[in-house]
Amino acid sequence: MASLAANPPRGFHVQYIDDIAVLVLNNKENRFNVNSVQQLLDALDEVERNDSANALVITGIGKFFSNGLDLNWLSQQPPDVGLKFFGMLKEMNLKLATFPVPTIAALNGHAFAAGGILALLCDCRVMRTNKGWICLPEVQLKLKFSTMMVDLIRLKAPSPQVARDMMIFGKRYTSDEALKVGLVEAVCEESQLLDCACKLAKQCIGKNGLDRAMLKTMKMDLYGTILENSALKDEQVIQVAKEINLDAYNKASTSKL
Repeated sequence: MASLAANPPRGFHVQYIDDIAVLVLNNKENRFNVNSVQQLLDALDEVERNDSANALVITGIGKFFSNGLDLNWLSQQPPDVGLKFFGMLKEMNLKLATFPVPTIAALNGHAFAAGGILALLCDCRVMRTNKGWICLPEVQLKLKFSTMMVDLIRLKAPSPQVARDMMIFGKRYTSDEALKVGLVEAVCEESQLLDCACKLAKQCIGKNGLDRAMLKTMKMDLYGTILENSALKDEQVIQVAKEINLDAYNKASTSKL
């Protein structure tokens, strides 16, 4: 049975199970700020440098896979820091979407807002049974999706109806609902989550393996143009920070599992 090392360190770090890299998110709600996104970028770089890694699984510890942007932090930052952060976030999104090995999100709990996007950026998803939601709650927050995000969700959602329900209605998908509509490939008990993700990763790799350069090229053809055109202008960064409804977000994203 695949398992993580006991007492994983705080933060984001990589472990290896045979030829599969496992990126472990272990920072409470696993929200994104400058420091955590840099840790994610460093982890992705580490896996990419490891020629023995044939797949990447991303999972969290505890109640959250990821609860999205660290809005409390972001709302207090000056525009130059906001610009730096969104530039780093764009870099991370592009790197993960076009990563040169198969990527699997093993959803241990909530995948909320930007955490839901992180899950969608992976090639495949598995989800813990009856615990947590996949949800893009921007409509409840009165926070508009960027054009890039709309295009990305359209591509990644399994159907136009799911894209509609995620973006327009902010639907919270339970594990069973996510499986039914094709947002995830499998659901399983928490104790089996990593095994399930590794098994799916092996299926993606196949008997003959996948050429890294060709896989990255294929992903760039599919997602690259959307993500490369995602830069935010200074005034957009400022407006995003101003429009953040912290009370609504915190209330929506910390509901009981």
